[in-house]
Amino acid sequence: MKQLAYSSTAAFLAHYRVLSNAAAEHGSSYPLSPQEREILEATRQLMETLTPEERTILLADAAGDETCVSGEEQRRCERAQLKLRRLLLTKGVIRG
Repeated sequence: MKQLAYSSTAAFLAHYRVLSNAAAEHGSSYPLSPQEREILEATRQLMETLTPEERTILLADAAGDETCVSGEEQRRCERAQLKLRRLLLTKGVIRG
């Protein structure tokens, strides 16, 4: 598998969601290819370094859900986004 490369954390999260949703659909007419399964596993491993709460916040935010509405919830979203961005920068998945 080639190195993961995304233009932003939003692009990373969007791709992760698409692959996760496709993998969850049993009997899909478009099953994941072996390369897509490898990418999904690599992105899952990166996401597993976050807490379950952080993953939930980021995935809800990426889906456009209105999870981050109060000031406290907005700060949680921003902290989770920053943590993911730092992780992806460190791993070379996105470029600064």
